[in-house]
Amino acid sequence: MTKPAAPAFDLQTYDHSATAWKTVGTYDTSTDVRAEDNAYYAYRVHSAAGPTRLLKDGVTHRGYDDPDDYYNR
Repeated sequence: MTKPAAPAFDLQTYDHSATAWKTVGTYDTSTDVRAEDNAYYAYRVHSAAGPTRLLKDGVTHRGYDDPDDYYNR
């Protein structure tokens, strides 16, 4: 049985002027044992300022895919 790959996290914030998500941090658990905790902490800090999402292996893990949902929560 093969060992599953360690997850990678991407932190993204929404840039209204560009109408696009921008990656502001990448956390790779295969190279840093604290990466997952750091990703969750960074998500909490950034989400206080505006639409933010945390992707785990490319799939939304925390936050919203639609930035308008941030304001309608």
